[in-house]
Amino acid sequence: MTSPEAIAQKDYLYAVLNLPNTASQNEIRERYRALSVIFHPDKQHDERAKDTASSKFLEIQKAYEVLSDPFLREVYDHLGSEGLKKQWPTELRSKDGREIKAVLNQWKIDRRHEILEELLRPRGSVTCAIDASSLFANVDESKPDSRNVLDRMCRIKVSSFGVRHSIMKDLGPKTTLGLIGHAQPGLRDYIPSKGTLTGTLRHQFSPRFVLELTAAFLSPHVIIAKTTYNDNENAVSVQTNFIAALWHIFPPLTTFSFGRRLFRDSLTQGSATWSYTPGSPAGRLELSVYSPKPFDLTSPEDFTHTGAHANFFFNNRPGSTTGFAAGVQAWSYGLILSGIDSCLTTEYSVSFIELALRLKASVEIGLRGVAYFLTAKWSGEKSAFSTSVGVGNRGVIMRFELWYLQQKWMLPITLSPDNDQTLALYTTIIPSTALALGYHFFLKPRRRAQRAGYFDNARRALKDEKSELKREIENTTLLLQDPARRHMDAEKAKGGLVILEAIYGPTCPDKEAMGLSVDVTIPLQALVHNSQVYVSGRLPKSGIQGFYDPAPASPKSLCVRYMFRDRLHYAEIPDLVPIVLPLRGRTFFGEN
Repeated sequence: MTSPEAIAQKDYLYAVLNLPNTASQNEIRERYRALSVIFHPDKQHDERAKDTASSKFLEIQKAYEVLSDPFLREVYDHLGSEGLKKQWPTELRSKDGREIKAVLNQWKIDRRHEILEELLRPRGSVTCAIDASSLFANVDESKPDSRNVLDRMCRIKVSSFGVRHSIMKDLGPKTTLGLIGHAQPGLRDYIPSKGTLTGTLRHQFSPRFVLELTAAFLSPHVIIAKTTYNDNENAVSVQTNFIAALWHIFPPLTTFSFGRRLFRDSLTQGSATWSYTPGSPAGRLELSVYSPKPFDLTSPEDFTHTGAHANFFFNNRPGSTTGFAAGVQAWSYGLILSGIDSCLTTEYSVSFIELALRLKASVEIGLRGVAYFLTAKWSGEKSAFSTSVGVGNRGVIMRFELWYLQQKWMLPITLSPDNDQTLALYTTIIPSTALALGYHFFLKPRRRAQRAGYFDNARRALKDEKSELKREIENTTLLLQDPARRHMDAEKAKGGLVILEAIYGPTCPDKEAMGLSVDVTIPLQALVHNSQVYVSGRLPKSGIQGFYDPAPASPKSLCVRYMFRDRLHYAEIPDLVPIVLPLRGRTFFGEN
């Protein structure tokens, strides 16, 4: 039996056929025929050799299946056996060689990153805080240079700088070891550099119970122990921080947290956290309630998603043209009791799944004053970007964050040390304008391109003559032709229900969905019985015999023109709504 290591070797399939990787298709075909005759199990008379022959015969078939297919051969030549495990998009086969090679090379680079990520899970962050308050400071009449813009710009400075990096290594299926390093260089001669190096050991005793131990290798030698229990309905965690050498002087800092789902039929969650510190015997108490609510407006009002369609966190659906039709909106309310830092908090956020965009606004009202924060974050497959504005007792701070391949760069900019409402207004307007421009010139075109790509793939699949499903639908329609004709002849003779035309397709009115409708006149004619048609609305109409789903996961409707009692009628029936013909009580369109 061939080992997996041998199969993974480069050009192994060529070796199976005893051919160089430059072999032509004719050479591959001839060698396959010759070897198939030699190793065919039916040609073996010795029972002991038959098992070996069967194994070799399957190997030869596999090699021929890959190398005789130009696309699979290209994949194998570039990526080896690992590339054959991936389900490649059907439309990739229709591209030219240069485009295919570009896609394969990019996948190879991405796969290398994934392997490194799985091996060590590196995470890094760089924080560079800028003090730009001199730009917006009030003019000092005693200092003439304070009016000079260049002089103000020269006084912009880096207030702090820090680098953090971590790696995680799985020691076993339930145990993980992590190392975290943090360095903050001194910005002046009189400000010393600071650094920490900590190690974390995490063990999952069961799916619900986890223990984490963290120790600092540099002084002060802080030890952190944390345990968590989570059963999907309740979550409990206890964390304690202490310095072993000062245990008898400083009691450990301890935090207790409890959270649970408040209602069985709702996603609303509540949590309570109490922290004890030696300087505050009463501790710090935090209470919060978080209530998310998904929304999906990509369907008509009478269209209801069920089953897999109820979850809109999928990429294989067209979505809306604007990108604002599906997402999650959430409210959060909190109360913090901690002496002078006590406050009330509220937060509203909305995530637009199709745009990968999240907007958040929060307000804090406390003894120190009122503070509010506005945040916008866009997340891509490999990168993300966020910008935020905060106004409170710490002043006006604008913050930018950039993520790429698990690396993070943070740039907080202090615009004013005071609570300057006018500056805060202008600071909010600038990012908002940038967000609007980004949506118009980047996010919206990207969303339309994704939507057009979805419909292009659906249109290509619909026109694919090799599609097994399409052949099955066509054969079913042929079988239904005779009963459909008999039903229509009988209905015409008595002035009953005569189906003239029935079209099933996406309800989207835009041009991207054009050409995806399917003619289902014959299958619907075959369903007429005693001048009536009734089909339950519990299942999509694509399940009806002779129907075909031209755009999976996209809202669709059935459009029917029919005659009833010698009057022409028209009906448009969304998916998951029962088909009841003729319509009773209301007529969409009719004329004599």
